[in-house]
Amino acid sequence: MRRAASIALVAAVAACAASRATARVPQVRLPRDHAGHPGASIEWWYFTALVHDRSGRRYSVFFTLFAGQDALVPVAQVRDLATGKLVGQSEQLAPGRVGASAVDVRAGDSRLRYLPASNTWSFSVSRPGLRVSVDQVPEKPYVLNGEGSGLIRQSSAGLSHYYSDTRMRASGTLRVGGRTLAVSGESWFDHQWGDFANEPRAFNWDWFSCRFADRTELMLYQFLDRTTGRPLPGLGNGTFVDARGHATGITAFTVSHDAHTLAAAGRRWPLDWQLHVPGLAPAEHLRAVLPDQLVRTALLPVFWEGVARATGTRSGMCFVEIAYR
Repeated sequence: MRRAASIALVAAVAACAASRATARVPQVRLPRDHAGHPGASIEWWYFTALVHDRSGRRYSVFFTLFAGQDALVPVAQVRDLATGKLVGQSEQLAPGRVGASAVDVRAGDSRLRYLPASNTWSFSVSRPGLRVSVDQVPEKPYVLNGEGSGLIRQSSAGLSHYYSDTRMRASGTLRVGGRTLAVSGESWFDHQWGDFANEPRAFNWDWFSCRFADRTELMLYQFLDRTTGRPLPGLGNGTFVDARGHATGITAFTVSHDAHTLAAAGRRWPLDWQLHVPGLAPAEHLRAVLPDQLVRTALLPVFWEGVARATGTRSGMCFVEIAYR
């Protein structure tokens, strides 16, 4: 009984300390926080799009701009989902930063812009081997993750700001096999920043983002133990967005995967997942559309970033990211 009371007291003290720390961190304010935060040690603007050309052929498009310590690293990858073929990939290191008042930045052969008047996000890559340009307009309000606070615990590395737009209308062009194709579809946007760039424990995670046919969306993430690969207790979170755009924070869920894996880059990467969120009904089976959707980078650790099909309580398409450092 005394031990139980001691544990409860420690938990209460920890919760109070976390609450005070959160109170000292500036809250997310939009549209101000669409721009850069040069004082953060790391920041990224992240986009995943599922698009198709006029024939109906589908492509996955991934683009992220990482920023920190006066350096920019844009990473992009496009895959043909019919064949699994890598259409193109790009990764560069460029000096620079994203200013605190606007987003219009060039980094090597990549560009990221935000146009406030039309609430449009645009990214492009134009270099040998990859030419892609996508404009994205939100169809739903931005949502603050972390149960509506816009603040999450970045594993054991401290706090991070994090918000998303879970459904955006996407259109643009893609160069495939010597032809420039008009493409359209939907995309997902994340923006995150904080002071955890030099903490390896902040970069081991499973992340899931699903857009369902009933126009709801689900995001879940869990941080993993670097040694065992198992989820760290209390370091997972998520957001469910209903068809009207109302967001509900998620604090309890389970993720499991079976023996269906990809053996590559010195690891085994899961390809089949079960997601269960008590109280919100989503019980989903996710299966990778293609096994090998690794982003094989040189500047960053290799990670799996790909499309999965969701069946279960709801049906739809998801992007899954598996990251290890």
